[in-house]
Amino acid sequence: MRRPLYIWPALLLTAVSVTGCGTSGKPPAKTTTGHPAALAPLRTEEVDKGSVCERTLTQKQQDDLGVWEAEPMSGKGEVSCYFSMTPDEDNAAGYVVTLFENEKALLGNVDGTDPMPTKAVPVTVKGRMAARQVMYGEDWSAGVTVDIGQGRFLYVERYSPGHGVTEKELNTQVVGAAEKVLGNLGSRG
Repeated sequence: MRRPLYIWPALLLTAVSVTGCGTSGKPPAKTTTGHPAALAPLRTEEVDKGSVCERTLTQKQQDDLGVWEAEPMSGKGEVSCYFSMTPDEDNAAGYVVTLFENEKALLGNVDGTDPMPTKAVPVTVKGRMAARQVMYGEDWSAGVTVDIGQGRFLYVERYSPGHGVTEKELNTQVVGAAEKVLGNLGSRG
């Protein structure tokens, strides 16, 4: 089952562009530690539908997160893995990891049907500029969009039935998963 991606509301895209993500040509922003966020771009060209699940989260990391099933997906300019934590589609919980090859692919996923998104918050994840946002409705989700360089983006989402996980837990879990993914991509790049 492919969970619909309710990502990229206009507010999140604005936060991504304001925080310096993308190819605006502006100098890198300072991280929370005051050091420039000038990290080498992550090479993700070779990550495809056949390798996305194991390249983004190792089997041990999937086990640690309680992943029941990993399902790869691909679309125009993107490759994703849906990490389901339960076989129950009525109470779906898990993670989605998506790599976008460029800004056009990222913008092609603008949905606009998010029932109640919170304001996007600029953050850094492993020294990379990012934006984090929580969405409420029947299901709750926290998503983080990370600029991985060369016009490419990583999106990680943690979703759960409404009120199943607190907002703070969702935010902590999604950033933790994004850090794992960035570490895995960086070590193999």
